[in-house]
Amino acid sequence: MKRIALVLAGILLFASAVQVRAFDGQRKGFILGGGLGLGMSTYSAEGSPRFTEFALMTDFKIGYAPSEQVEVFYSSKVSWFEESGTIFSHGLGSVAVNYFLNPEQPFYLSGGVGFSNLSDPFESNSETWWGVGFFGGAGYEFSRHYAVQFDLMVGFPQESGFTFNFITPRVLVIATAF
Repeated sequence: MKRIALVLAGILLFASAVQVRAFDGQRKGFILGGGLGLGMSTYSAEGSPRFTEFALMTDFKIGYAPSEQVEVFYSSKVSWFEESGTIFSHGLGSVAVNYFLNPEQPFYLSGGVGFSNLSDPFESNSETWWGVGFFGGAGYEFSRHYAVQFDLMVGFPQESGFTFNFITPRVLVIATAF
């Protein structure tokens, strides 16, 4: 948990060091954003039935838009859910791209690939399992800097040959500074 707080503090410090003119209202350039939403974490372990849990979704992105139509960024997507009194997080840290179908229209496609993880971050003997994952989705920018996004996050965290299979549909409201 301390690592997460340290990384977030570093990102905020970096973002505050960026000159104000970097956020000039044009998508091209430095981007920083985050979002909240809801969804369902569905998962199974090898040989077990599939479970479905209601979940809170968080999203963070930082990167660069080389044009008004393309954003390239690091994305951290996390699904927070409770199982048997323990809070778990299933996350995906990925290299991602948003592609606006037309620079003047609000619809975009989104996708990324990276590392998936599963952890119980609030437990004293917390463990984190790692694997591969990806996401794909679409969004609608209903106002400059604000969008509603639907995506499907898939991950395969594993430990000692034991693999979890996550499929997580998510709906979020995303705010992006550019």
